[in-house]
Amino acid sequence: MSGVDSDSSLITHHSSLLSYLDSLQGSGIRPGLSRIRAMLRALGHPERAYESIIVAGTNGKGSTSSMIASILRESGKRVGFYTSPHLVDMRERWMIDGAMIEPRLLDDLIDELRSAADHIGITPTYFEAMTIIAFIAFARAQCEIAVLEVGMGGRLDATNVVRPIAAVITPIGFDHTEWLGNTIRKIAREKAGVIHRGAIALTSNDDPVVLDVLRKRAKQFGSPLIVVRDEHDTPLAGDFQRRNAALAVATARKLGIDETSIERGVANTRWRGRLEHLRARGKDVWIDGAHNAHAARAIVPFVERLPRPRTLVFGIMSDKEVGEVESVLYPLFDHIITTEPFPPRSMSAARLAHVPNAIAEPDPERAFERALASAAPAIFVAGSLYLAGAAIAFFDKIAG
Repeated sequence: MSGVDSDSSLITHHSSLLSYLDSLQGSGIRPGLSRIRAMLRALGHPERAYESIIVAGTNGKGSTSSMIASILRESGKRVGFYTSPHLVDMRERWMIDGAMIEPRLLDDLIDELRSAADHIGITPTYFEAMTIIAFIAFARAQCEIAVLEVGMGGRLDATNVVRPIAAVITPIGFDHTEWLGNTIRKIAREKAGVIHRGAIALTSNDDPVVLDVLRKRAKQFGSPLIVVRDEHDTPLAGDFQRRNAALAVATARKLGIDETSIERGVANTRWRGRLEHLRARGKDVWIDGAHNAHAARAIVPFVERLPRPRTLVFGIMSDKEVGEVESVLYPLFDHIITTEPFPPRSMSAARLAHVPNAIAEPDPERAFERALASAAPAIFVAGSLYLAGAAIAFFDKIAG
């Protein structure tokens, strides 16, 4: 086979594998652990090849996970880090020692996943597939430890098939209420499901209801609950990140990581799309997910310090707390451009543009261009991690 034919064949195979993953999105959200347990049994239990730390919560779990992974790398451990969703490149979900997995490896892992699924007659959900890929990748790379960010909830999340050495729970608020329950207590019970016997349990929550639920779960499994109320300096922007950093530091200390590695790990953490700052065409651009009311309220003190006039580019998924997020963010900005980062799941730009100082621009790239053309020295992009990903891809091309 010629080199050209070989390359063409590889591209076709790669496209076929990605199409297989995409096809799994049609199965939707199906909470439960039976499918992934069966899959992992067929694959020889790759998730048991290393120790695991599991991180749950409503907000801050991505940055907290990233800091924990960075600290562990600085201590000399070979670390796998699984997170979701990705912002620009799918391979962001699977990091080994701080680097995305190679495209060829991803193809091999999808092949292995699909073969196992076909062999036992199970169709995993999209998130289950992504999680299984993480487990196989980290085992194949001979990782010593994996940091796993929970996708949704905790008790029935695909990541919760491990028996972690540490269960870390970031602030809990209202999110995914159709799956997790419509009260903080119910949601906390789902998140508390990541606490298992033998795991160190840590949280930065200060809500008495949440703490009551977490303490009961921890007591049930013989694990004292460590409540972290300190703050710790971090290169990540936003006052709330100091609490996330303190939680990561407390976790590392409980695992016996030395102070030098802890400080280096926190200092070297980079987490894109979370109050990320870029310069573009002489303007300051800030990008943050802020995809629920809790996350939106957390960035208010930061936004209030930005110069005026301020322009907001806003897009959000229709299943989120749209009205509450709007009520928090809209009063902070002089101009608002609404957009649709992930149709058809996005709330329509026209419906979001219901205040006098808002205009609708469904196409995100055109929305960013309109923001750059405005008189505002500060542009803020928020409302969805899908929008954050689109913004990063766009502004990376023109940054400067």
